[in-house]
Amino acid sequence: MYERVVFTGGDGMIGREMKKIMPDAIYLRHSDMDITDEVQVRRVLGALKPDLVVHLAAMTLLEPCEKNKDTAYKVNVEGTRNVALNSPNLLYMCTDYIHDGKRGNYSETDTPSPQSYYAQTKYWGSLEARKCPGKSVVVITSCKPRPYKHPKVPRGMYSTGGYVDDMAKEYKFAIDHFGILPRTINIGIRKRLLSELARETRAITLMDIDQVPVGIPLDSSLDLTMWRRIKERYA
Repeated sequence: MYERVVFTGGDGMIGREMKKIMPDAIYLRHSDMDITDEVQVRRVLGALKPDLVVHLAAMTLLEPCEKNKDTAYKVNVEGTRNVALNSPNLLYMCTDYIHDGKRGNYSETDTPSPQSYYAQTKYWGSLEARKCPGKSVVVITSCKPRPYKHPKVPRGMYSTGGYVDDMAKEYKFAIDHFGILPRTINIGIRKRLLSELARETRAITLMDIDQVPVGIPLDSSLDLTMWRRIKERYA
């Protein structure tokens, strides 16, 4: 177990949830450390001396990433590089949107094919994460706010993700067992229609995926075989 854990993006959706179940960790906000400033990143992380950095900070909204590609690249790619180079060990949160969604059940070894600039920058970020001088783990996953945010959901869209409070428990298990994780790991709960998940917390209407202004995968579900084996063995 890594005793001194530092989170970037500590005031984001996942960071706020992690703080509830890992209150002893250190949660950095943008005001504490601008990940795009390599000098500041080196100074802050150097002073904190973490055993493990969990990199959550990112530009995550699809349309703003499409409209502000320079900023998205600076945050999601260059920012990740800065964090990776100054972390002793790194757990990088990636998105299942790196897959094109044409068939689903993607394994850790499947070649990514991002359909949006957001997903492209997150994939590039995963490559930067490998520059960590210690161990780096890329987590491919999906996480939704509770209640579900959008009033419309594409029909026939599948995911293996879940609501943030449920996914936070999965992420904590990964952090607690970081030492035995492979270099890339899919983390999720089970495959289901996104509309099914959304209807647990709000009323929605269905829409065609072509109506979504930014390209998203219809079936980004992940093969969770490796994750389930790890949990069964170490739970």
